[in-house]
Amino acid sequence: MLEKGLVYTFRIKKRHTEGKDWANDGRCKPKICDITVKFVKDVSSINDLIPYAGDSGFLHAWDWVCAIFKLNPKLKRIRGFLYEVRKI
Repeated sequence: MLEKGLVYTFRIKKRHTEGKDWANDGRCKPKICDITVKFVKDVSSINDLIPYAGDSGFLHAWDWVCAIFKLNPKLKRIRGFLYEVRKI
């Protein structure tokens, strides 16, 4: 995101807020930049992620899905929310 100014991110839970926010490089780490967060769509399959994979930080949607399952081991299938995060 810092290079391109844009990233798409998948979340298993819907964010409570959208709009202006700030980003860091991990939980409890310092702020690195201001951002805007915008809801894009509900996700229910890998097909929902394919058009956004190039701006997700992953080369292919399949790599993205593998990372989602690794981070969320209790997740049985892809079901969540897609957000666009832009650097201000």
